[in-house]
Order: sequence, then C-alpha cells, then structure tokens
Amino acid sequence: MKLQSFSVENYKIFKENFTLNINESSIVILTGRNNTGKSTLLEAINWFFKKETKSNTIPIDCYTDEGKEIIFRGKFGFGEESFTFTKKYSNGSTPKFFDDQGIEIKASHQLRANLDVILSNDPFYITPAMSIDDLNSQVQNIYSEATKNKIQEIENATFEDEDVSEEHKLKKEYEELKLSIPKFVTSLKKTLDESLRLVSGQVSVALQRLFSNDSISLKISGGESGGISSSEIVKSMKSNLFINQDERSDMHLSNQGTGLQRMTLIYLIQNMIDNNLIGNRDDKMLLIDEPEAFLHPEAVRALSDSLYQIGREMPLIISTHSPILINLEERHTSIQIFRVGQSDAIELYKSDTEKFDDDDFKNLKILNYVDSYVNEFFFADNILIVEGDTEYIAFNQLVKMNKDNLHIIRAKGKSTVATLMKILNQFQTKYTVLHDSDNNPDFSISTLRAQLTNCKSIFANSINEDVNIYSSVHTFEVALGLGSISGSNKTRKIYEIMNDDSVDTEISLAKEKIKSVYNVILCNNEERTLPDGFHKIETIEDYERLFNPMIEAMVEQA
Repeated sequence: MKLQSFSVENYKIFKENFTLNINESSIVILTGRNNTGKSTLLEAINWFFKKETKSNTIPIDCYTDEGKEIIFRGKFGFGEESFTFTKKYSNGSTPKFFDDQGIEIKASHQLRANLDVILSNDPFYITPAMSIDDLNSQVQNIYSEATKNKIQEIENATFEDEDVSEEHKLKKEYEELKLSIPKFVTSLKKTLDESLRLVSGQVSVALQRLFSNDSISLKISGGESGGISSSEIVKSMKSNLFINQDERSDMHLSNQGTGLQRMTLIYLIQNMIDNNLIGNRDDKMLLIDEPEAFLHPEAVRALSDSLYQIGREMPLIISTHSPILINLEERHTSIQIFRVGQSDAIELYKSDTEKFDDDDFKNLKILNYVDSYVNEFFFADNILIVEGDTEYIAFNQLVKMNKDNLHIIRAKGKSTVATLMKILNQFQTKYTVLHDSDNNPDFSISTLRAQLTNCKSIFANSINEDVNIYSSVHTFEVALGLGSISGSNKTRKIYEIMNDDSVDTEISLAKEKIKSVYNVILCNNEERTLPDGFHKIETIEDYERLFNPMIEAMVEQA
C-alpha cells in the first residue's frame, strides 16, 4: 500500500480542494512561504489515519466554513490496483469513510479490509512542537512497528529441526505460546464453569420466583480462544526512551530539549531501518514538519543525509524552509519538490538520474561545498545564474538595495552553469543566465574553440522560451571597462565600485553599466538596452559572431 495522492478541503487554510500528487517518489519535499499550508497538509495526512471519537476529533475552529464538511481524500496503490478513500468530518460527529462512489465503508463493505490495512499503518508524525503525549505516542508507534515486523519475520521463517540458533528457539517459543493460550483458556473455563454453575442455579431460582415461571433458567457460557494474535502481542508491549548525558542518567526523552527529542526519533527510525527492524516496504510513512527546527547548521547538514537514507526504504514527506536539506547530488533516492500554495502544489523538480552524467554529479558536489545555500532557488520566484564571484557580489548588492525578489546562484564555471540549467529546466518558472564568453583575443585558437564549445553547451540547455541567456565580452570585468583583473583583486574591486560614491569616471561608469545590466536581466524587457560589452544570446550564431572572426584571423596569420 502506498499513498499516491492526497486531497484536503475546508480544513484551516485550504478552503477549496487542494491535491498533492505524489507519484512514485520516495521523498517528497514541500517548500513555500510561511502560512501557505505546508504544515497543515502534513497534519491533514496524519488526521486521515487517526482513530477518533466524538469527543476527540478535529476542533470546530479548524473548519474553514463551519457549515461544510472537512474532506480528506487519499488514493492508495495496492500492487497494480489503486483505491480512493474519503474521510469526511461533520461538525460534532464522528468522521466516516467513503469509497470513490460515495458509499460509506461499513463493516460489510468489500473494501473494508483494504481500508483497515491502511489505517493500521498510521505514519510516524514528527512536528516542531510535539507534546509529551505526542512524543510518547510516536515512541510506542516505532516500537510497535518493530515488534510487528519481528513477529511477522518469525512466523515466515523456516528452520531445519537440528537448527540450534536463537531465531529457531524464538520461533519454537512463539508456536508453543500460540498453542498454550487455548489450552490455558480451556482449563480456566472448566474450573470457572464449575464455580459459575452454582451461581447460575441461584440466579435461576430467583428469576423463577420473581416471574412465577419455573421454565426460566440462566446458563453462563465461558469464553473460547483460538490462540493469540500478533496484534495482541504488539498491544501488550510498551516502550520508553531514556537519555544518558554527562552526570545525568536514565532521563526520559520527554524531559530533553526539543531538538534532541526530534533527532532521537529520526535517528531511531533510520537505524531501525538499517537493521531491518522497520521499513523496507511501502505501507508506513514518515511525516516531518520542519525537521531543521531547533538545530544548529551542522546538525541540519547531518540530518539531510539521514533523511535521504530513510527515503531509500520508506515513503517520506517533509516540509521545510531550509535549502540545506535538499541534496541534488544524491543519486539513489528519487525526490519530488513542491511549492505549496493555497490552491495547488506546483511540482518544481522531480529527480531523474538519467538526465545527469558523472560530471554533473561532480559539479553538484563541488557547488554544494562552495555554496551551501545554492538550493535556495527552490524557494525563490525569480532566479539568476551567474558564472563568477564578481557579478554575484554586484547583483546581490542591488538585490539588497532594491529589495527585489531575485535569487542569484553562483555557478563557479560554465560546466556547472549547464548542470544547473538541466535542473532548472524541470521547473515551471523562468530563469536567466549571465556568463562570460571568454573570447579573449590573447587565447590560442584551440582555447577559443574550446570556449566556443562551452558556450554552445550552455545554449543547448535553453530548451524553452522562458530561459534568457546573456553573455559578457570577454569577461564581466572587461565588459565593465575595467580590463583584466587578477582573481585576488576582483572581489575587492567590485566591492569598491558598489560602495564608493566618488566621481571617479571608471568607477561611476562601471556602476552604471552594472545597474543597466541588472535592470535588463530583472525585467527581461526588450525596451531596455544592454550596455556595450554585453549581449543577449538568442541563437548559436550569436556566439559564433563573438568567436569566429578571431579564430579566422588567427588561421589566416598561421
């Protein structure tokens, strides 16, 4: 059983029907601004699985419209089949489940068994503000899942008679226990029935006298037992978690800090999966609301690795504001990244390793080491890729000054620009690229041809009209009129330009050029004119016009 899509309606922020299509990805990452419904969506999924009573259900203030029902609808895959179940809440009554035809699913319904399988696998749900009861409930949920898996493993195991392993011994004890329970109940019933026979006779006499009817008699029948079920064993086992730290020993997890509580649960799940105690199947989910909350940055990075490891074995849905948790260099786990809004969830990215080669993965690793916030583009509306530090510093200064909604990614090289474009092409949004052409007249013919090839590889990834590419000739600094500047002096020079209000002609002209390029890129407005030294690239021929005259002149001279 696997959740394929989930809809919510009339619950908190979701007034209208909102649907999240999960497809086949193991990890789903929900992004979006505050108060768009990320946490509410996880909460709604958890409510779908809850066993509720009239007195313990969704509060009235969670109904967007008190006159309407709250509706949660989940589509679940069972092998090659899929079934849709709808849970409806009416104010003041216990919720009910319905099939996709709107028929209530009662005990006799043909899909009741499927629904029971789903509800028996309620998700692990971890939030930033878990109460002590919530914490204890999740601890018990994790332990119960491990117990259930172990019992199933014991039941399915086969051994030779001469096997003396502990596992074989445990299986024998389990089989003996299943047989001994009915024997015990039978003996107990026999003893108890003898005692109750006297009581039933006395009650019969009293009833005959009261109703003047000698034919009335009472017969007390004791219970029967066919054995003990695995679910009964699971219910009987309780678990607690204690933390030993410094001079304090055996302190209950509920008395620890919030960050330690949440990380303990997450690492507990991860390591139980690693040891084949839970997971390795599709019928149990992990829901985590803002896993980065209350953690230091280094802990968030470590957490990212753990989440991806969990996602290989168990469906995982998280909501986050942290770009650090998104790891695009991960090969083994498919991920879906959504931006959640009040009416829909836009799929920003779905990983597909076939689209990335070994060089792409190497570029992503390097990029993550250089800039841990590169993945902020999953949280931004407007995106600009630049090649180097100089333009990154200059444009970021203008973003801060103008308070523009623009996220700038520093690619650190043309090959990484192409890799980032492959990723961003899977977005449903626009983005812009600014890179150096590197058509330096001092380069050799072979170097110029190599740079032309690099430029063309960038253009090859501009697969739709929402991508705009601009190129500086031959570097950003030269295009600004500053000439060639050594690497160690570039950042100092650009800082001076952006923060110096002197009338120095070179500095003021460079600053005006930077502002002009920035405004063209930000607006992508055809009415604005690029300053000298910058070109908009619309065809491969635009690159060839920058390189071929130099190359041809060098060939003639040779």
